[in-house]
Amino acid sequence: LRKIMIDYRFTNFEKYNYSDVKQQKDALGKEIDEKAISNIGLHYDKIKPKESKYYERFEEIYYHKCAYCGVSTAINPVPLYEIDHFFNELQTTFGSDDLSVDIIDNLILSCRNCNQSKKEFEVNDIHNIIHPDSIEIKGVFNRGEHFEIEIAHQFCKNEKIQSFYNKMKFHYRFRKLDYLLLNLYFLKDKFPKYEKLFSKLLEFRNSTPSLKKYK
Repeated sequence: LRKIMIDYRFTNFEKYNYSDVKQQKDALGKEIDEKAISNIGLHYDKIKPKESKYYERFEEIYYHKCAYCGVSTAINPVPLYEIDHFFNELQTTFGSDDLSVDIIDNLILSCRNCNQSKKEFEVNDIHNIIHPDSIEIKGVFNRGEHFEIEIAHQFCKNEKIQSFYNKMKFHYRFRKLDYLLLNLYFLKDKFPKYEKLFSKLLEFRNSTPSLKKYK
């Protein structure tokens, strides 16, 4: 039997998917351009400010979750989210059409951990399979039985994928804790007995910055 690809960024409690993210982003980009006085087609500076209505819309498109690791604003404080350039800012343009890296297609909602880890990483050679908006990324990374993010078997020897995985710190322990918390967040609504555990673990997560250091 063919194994169904599960998106490692979502729990079994979440019925979301990113199948229409590109369509929603394109629509938002057009709306921004229609109201823009200058820099038409450049969306980063208009979406980036958290007080902007465009930032709020952009966050909603990604279901208030980091598109790289799946951590939700229900766990990770809202200020700890940023707008990432998938093709990094140092490249200024990308693609055969030399598109600006500031267009909405290249912008991703990211938690600060992922954005700061990724930084100047060049995705050029693997962009078609690790773009968070594409279905292909579900086949590159899996969620292990202990909640760890893993590289799928067929990509284990791909050096570029390994480099991205390590750069993003997907193998660090806090990734497992975040996924556990995300599951508990939904469980506690159905089973109140999990409320106390969720609260204690969440407090521990957000009051212990050193967690981010452990592999």
